[in-house]
Amino acid sequence: MKPFALFLLLISLLACQNKDKDSVVGKWTFSGENQSDTGFTLDKEGIASAFPAGDIDYQTWEMQGDNLLLHGRKQQNGSTSPYDHTLKVISIKDNTLIVETEDGQTLTYTKTLDSAQENEEECYAYMTAKDTVYLHISRKNRNITGDLTYKLYEKDSNHGSLDGRVKGDTLLAEYSFNAEGRSSVREVIFLKKGDTYVEGFGPVNDKEGKTVFQDHKNITFINGITLSKTNCTK
Repeated sequence: MKPFALFLLLISLLACQNKDKDSVVGKWTFSGENQSDTGFTLDKEGIASAFPAGDIDYQTWEMQGDNLLLHGRKQQNGSTSPYDHTLKVISIKDNTLIVETEDGQTLTYTKTLDSAQENEEECYAYMTAKDTVYLHISRKNRNITGDLTYKLYEKDSNHGSLDGRVKGDTLLAEYSFNAEGRSSVREVIFLKKGDTYVEGFGPVNDKEGKTVFQDHKNITFINGITLSKTNCTK
């Protein structure tokens, strides 16, 4: 084969691969009986998520040939372990995705609202006799906006806005708030566990007037405040 013809063939193959990958981007809802509210969302940046939230939490996805690979974590008996799921793509046509599972089952999914257009609102709260933490978030794809309120016993109360991102099961955002008569900005991080968010803590530095974590790898969620999902109140 001549070099130029080979070049054209490679370009054509790459274009087909990109088209196949782009075609699976979106929110896919299972079409089986009594399971219309289950499925997964795949975005263009390779981030995946399962809905509704459960024991399995997808984080990333990739295409290898005809196989859709979903990578994430699985919670079982109080512990978390890596989880990988492979679906062989049989066909994608007219917003319908047909796949074959590893054990030979054929499943059909229907594309609903595109993940880039989806806007989800959720609220979480931690409440005791003396303490209240309230988290309100609006999620559009991986972007997060919202507000956060702390009312902790013998500490200054503060309320402010959130602006951040979600990656897998982790929410990382800048929290802009007023405390002691002045405006402040600090990083906050929360780990998603089922229908809860657990706040993380770690060493911090001051950077350009903001309080940021020194190293995201050194953040701990042990003994962090756990916020449970609740109804959003106006």
